[in-house]
This record gives sequence, C-alpha cells and structure tokens, in this order.
Amino acid sequence: MECLQNQKIKYEVNELTLNFFKKSIFNGEIFIIKKTEEIENIIKIVESHLSNVLDKTSKDFLNLQIINDNETDFLFKLLQNRVKLCNQIRKGFGAFLSKIGFKTNLTYMDLITLRFSPGKNTRSLGTLKPTEAHRDTWASNVMNQINFWFPIHNVSKLNSIYLATDYFKKKVENNSKHWSFNNYKKKKNYPSVPTTNHEISNREMKRFKISRGEVLCFSGHHLHGSLIGKKNRINLETRIVNRNDHDSFNLPINRDSKYKQIKNKWFKNLETGECY
Repeated sequence: MECLQNQKIKYEVNELTLNFFKKSIFNGEIFIIKKTEEIENIIKIVESHLSNVLDKTSKDFLNLQIINDNETDFLFKLLQNRVKLCNQIRKGFGAFLSKIGFKTNLTYMDLITLRFSPGKNTRSLGTLKPTEAHRDTWASNVMNQINFWFPIHNVSKLNSIYLATDYFKKKVENNSKHWSFNNYKKKKNYPSVPTTNHEISNREMKRFKISRGEVLCFSGHHLHGSLIGKKNRINLETRIVNRNDHDSFNLPINRDSKYKQIKNKWFKNLETGECY
C-alpha cells in the first residue's frame, strides 16, 4: 500500500468520484475539498448557536483571552452539545457527502463535534482538548474510518492540525493497551484517544492552511495531532464508515493498536440512526 501518490491535494467537490476518493483515502492520500454551499451553511448554523449561547460573534469569541473562566467553559460545553444534537448540521453534512457520491443509506457517521483549541495566551475550553500524536483507529478499531476536519474560520499552517504521513505503514508505540474510553468519559483531563510518546520531527509533520468552508479529509489510520499557534481556533470534526468498504477496497491494516474494543456504536446511519 503506497502512500501519498497524488500530487494534487485541493479539489472542487464535483471533481471527485466516490471510488477515487475512498480508494485514495484508504491508500493514505489526503484531500482538501474546496468551499461548498453545504459546509458554509453548517458554519453559519454553528455561528448562530455560538451567538445564542455565548452572546458573541465567532470573531469576538476567537479574540478573547480566556485565562480562568469557569462560566465560559460551561457555556462552551453547552454549545458543543447543541452542535452534536443539531439535526440541521447532520443533514447538511449528509448533503455534502452526497455530492461526493456517498449513499446516505449506506453511510454511518459519528457525532459532529466542535473543538476549541487555545492560542498561547488562552486555555482549553469544553470536552475536547488539543491532542498529541495519535491514530483515531487506536480508539475505534474501525479501519475504514474516514475523518473530516474543518474550521469555522481561516486557519494558518501554525494552528490547524498536522499529519505524520511517513507513519501510515509503520508501527508506532502507543498507550492503547492501557487507555480506557470509560476513563475518558469519567475523568477530567483524561485523553480522548490513545496517544504516542514518539517524537514527531518538524520535517515529518505535514501542515495545512485551510480556509473557511474547506474540508480536510484523511484516513482515521493517519497519525495526526493538534497544532498550537498564537491564535485561538474553532473547528468541526466527524468520522464516517460505510457498510461495503471491506468488500470493495483494500483497507489500512491495524499495525499497532492494542485496544480490544471495537466502537461500532459510535457510528449511526444517516437515514435510520441505526448503529454500524
């Protein structure tokens, strides 16, 4: 399985076919899908929720220097919950996937989550913190998982995320053997996924400048982590799987996860709501 063969990374959504997109993703390719009406509408809905909950525009909120504000943290958690439960956002993302060619009756999606990543002079808010290098598949054990990551504003290469593409086919030591999803749900500041202590050099980090409305797409098997720049960041993220992937594509191989549980129930069918 060769990695990163495509020279092109940014695509208009109408340039993609489902077979090309999925085959490439499972082969370690990365895509940035340019601005679409569906993603822009999702961002506007999120901004509306943000204004209603925090009584601020996204621009004002991003410029805050939040040092130790429990009320803001509580309100941001409320905002995260509203985004997760918003049917408009879920349906809008389903419409975006349909433009690539995904069939909603065969597609299963994780919750769409909102993440605040602090700049150097602020602190984390909400239930998701900046994360060290990890594969999402260390936590899910679902190897056909495709990740979608998009900010609600322009982000530079300094405060988006990085992918360590050289490790797509390499074994990486990690703490998945001892990580517990139950502990994450119960314990404050417990990591949301297993991580690695392996040092990723600057040369090995592929960084991305992403404009509002663009979507970064990559395999859940890719080693990746958060970047902390000078500025605050708010982004949306979710993951999907499909029923027929195992029969139709060569999927990434689990090389290093020692977590035993398979988290099929994280993914719900876009039409019926049934678990994967």
